[in-house]
Amino acid sequence: MFHHIDVNKCKICKEFICEEACFRGIYEVVNKTTEPQCIVIEDREDFCIKCHICTTACKLRAITID
Repeated sequence: MFHHIDVNKCKICKEFICEEACFRGIYEVVNKTTEPQCIVIEDREDFCIKCHICTTACKLRAITID
């Protein structure tokens, strides 16, 4: 897995921009009303072209890609 998500930062997120920013639909935010957590949708990580739109869109810098 080459996506790394700091779920501690996700817990304070209110915007969930990661879902919208990725035009490949790789991310989903679960538990939005309690403890938000950004996850990579199973079987979609291979769709990533490492464009880094998600890493720059996330104001908390919770997502890194290597």
